[in-house]
Amino acid sequence: MKKKIALFGPHDRFNYGDLLFAIMLEYGLNKVNPNKFDFKKYALVDADFSNKGGFKTYSYRSLKNDINNKNIDAVIVAGGECLRAEWNGLYSFINPLYFKIFRHPKIPAFFKKNSWIKLLLGGKSDNPYLIDKKDFKNDIKVIYNSVGGGNNMAKDKLEILRSGDYISLREQKSSQYVQKNLGIEDVYQVPDSAIIMDDVYPKAGFTTNPNIPANVKEIFKEKYILFQISKYKNDNKLNEIAEQLKKLAILHNIKIVLCPIGTANGHEDHIPLGTIHQKIKDFSVLINDPSIETIMGLIAHSQLYIGNSLHGIITAMSYNLPYIALNKKQIKIIYYLDSWATDGLKEIQDIDDFVEKANFCLQTENLSAEINKKTTEQKELYYASLKRISNTILENERI
Repeated sequence: MKKKIALFGPHDRFNYGDLLFAIMLEYGLNKVNPNKFDFKKYALVDADFSNKGGFKTYSYRSLKNDINNKNIDAVIVAGGECLRAEWNGLYSFINPLYFKIFRHPKIPAFFKKNSWIKLLLGGKSDNPYLIDKKDFKNDIKVIYNSVGGGNNMAKDKLEILRSGDYISLREQKSSQYVQKNLGIEDVYQVPDSAIIMDDVYPKAGFTTNPNIPANVKEIFKEKYILFQISKYKNDNKLNEIAEQLKKLAILHNIKIVLCPIGTANGHEDHIPLGTIHQKIKDFSVLINDPSIETIMGLIAHSQLYIGNSLHGIITAMSYNLPYIALNKKQIKIIYYLDSWATDGLKEIQDIDDFVEKANFCLQTENLSAEINKKTTEQKELYYASLKRISNTILENERI
């Protein structure tokens, strides 16, 4: 009988990376151990992004009921910077009204308390993706798949993490801290699941993918830079960004494709990209409301990715393309690049000073080959982790 697996992650908002985890996990586990698992996806609330390349996902209350009714054998926390995430912050990304309340400086802190949203959504512990087995009536296996946010975790949170049956963290700072402070060896440093993306979605397939519009497929044939920036990560320097992109377009005779990667609350890439497009219309193309496959395809066929999305960067890594990370305040990207980036691409660039690095990426020979070497190593590590996850779930069975 197949094991029933809950893939639990922030799949309830349109943020590119958050929708990738479950897709990559399901593909990878089926590859390393075919026909052993049945998968069902869960998040905080019901959602369905099937029409944008995603999938249907069920609420935390459904997850809790399924565990309590013995319909789940193992929960895999699917990935992302999730260990510290609290109910109220996560809910603000999926509820526009609460997002305004949560962000408004004049709203009393009492209304923003984690406990209100936790009660509303059926939770017990403070961090939904840091799973305390005591919250459920039946025993389950808990797997952490290449998660982030482990560095400097409080002692009580570490003790919850300790109860996990398999722990993998996606960068060195987190993995070293957790291993040291838990005092156990079986904590693994494993790259993000999106690194296997080009196995799941081969680059050649995007040109015939029926879910990608014809006008986007025409862009694939051109020479272009893919640029993305968040409403909350651009440091109010849209004029400077536009000028740099225009300079690159002229210098390299290259088009600028502006593509939002996250459109959920707290990301809203489409807003600054629309403004940038108005400033450099003669040199840019703006992509509206893309599916995850459109985003992948556009990055895969580009000459260079520039942006502040970690999963934009990892997508470029997977397809062996150069990438430039923007905004030096993004700790999770700093940690990730320090762990996995190829030499020459580890440093994050300032929002208003990325032309020189772009020139390096576009003009350096053999850069793709160097990226490919690192990507191949990371894939091997990720598939090895999936084998350990599979063995953990199927423990005491013949595999």
